[in-house]
Amino acid sequence: MALRPIVSGNDINGLDDPDPHPPRLVYWAPDPDQIPHGEMQRWFYTVQPDAPALLAERAARQAILEAPLPEVAAEQVTRAPEDWTELLDGFVEAGLCEKTGVAEMQAEWCYEGRSVPQSRVIMLGVRHDYARLRQAPEVEAGAEVIRQYGRAAHAAKQVANWLRQEGWAAEPVTGPMTGDFTLIPPALACGFGELGAIA
Repeated sequence: MALRPIVSGNDINGLDDPDPHPPRLVYWAPDPDQIPHGEMQRWFYTVQPDAPALLAERAARQAILEAPLPEVAAEQVTRAPEDWTELLDGFVEAGLCEKTGVAEMQAEWCYEGRSVPQSRVIMLGVRHDYARLRQAPEVEAGAEVIRQYGRAAHAAKQVANWLRQEGWAAEPVTGPMTGDFTLIPPALACGFGELGAIA
């Protein structure tokens, strides 16, 4: 707790503030030096950094993150909403994720100083292996979390690849690092409910 900053995440994001403002980064910043909780975030990566299970899962996830996206096709395919939904459900049927949903993008979901040009956000849900998570704080629990972040990243990139080939400028959002918008509001908007951590 020595690395915990004086300011809390609630203060950063204006809990009970009468003047609402866009969300601000609290944790998982791409550049930890830009947030008050940066030292805590850096400490996280010092815990068992050489554990083989963690290294293997991080390497697998990194390969997914580095895979290139295709160019956006010149011709934009249009379909009825229910047809898009049926095709999106194919990613669940293929085992890439356990749940999908779509919400209209809202500007207030964007972090301060950021924006998203797309009109829709597609949410993907992946299920963790509870038996592995129950082993926390053992390495296998951490490896399971990284494994599922990797699965989520792979699914997000596959959906983005598909949409880009259909002529839509889709961008995959992968965790754990924070992107341009907070993920819980669109997950709620598309009917996921409150499932825990969302990537």
